[in-house]
Amino acid sequence: MIMRNDAAYLLPAERRIVVPDGHQRVFNHHVYEYRKGLRDLALQTLPRRYGPVVVARLDDLDIACLIYPAGRRNVNVFFGAPECLETVRRIGKFDLSRYTPEEEFILGIMLGYGRRQQCTRYLDLLGQGDFQSAPDQMERLSQERNEHVCKS
Repeated sequence: MIMRNDAAYLLPAERRIVVPDGHQRVFNHHVYEYRKGLRDLALQTLPRRYGPVVVARLDDLDIACLIYPAGRRNVNVFFGAPECLETVRRIGKFDLSRYTPEEEFILGIMLGYGRRQQCTRYLDLLGQGDFQSAPDQMERLSQERNEHVCKS
């Protein structure tokens, strides 16, 4: 794992490594949205060799970050609000594929994904993505609850 402190010790030549244009545009867009208050947390996956450069840039911008390995060749760089980063850190899993549906839901909301989209994804992960085919059951439960309340 690349630690934040490692970026402070980059040689000048290492700081001049050019991040490929596509990754740089995404990074700049995430930084812009974070600074404008449009997002509280950003996640960028990029080749491992660019991790220290991106972390150094975030340090220069005084933006907190957390960096985790993502497979053999990549890293996931989370950056943004310290409380969001602390939440990711406390989940304590480097591999996003090991997140529980609840942890993934929380992460998606923090990353600014649509709430409805996250709810649908959560239900899909639980194997309940076809919840709309069961309105009769929901209606029955609601009716039972109402009958119980009315009888009291």
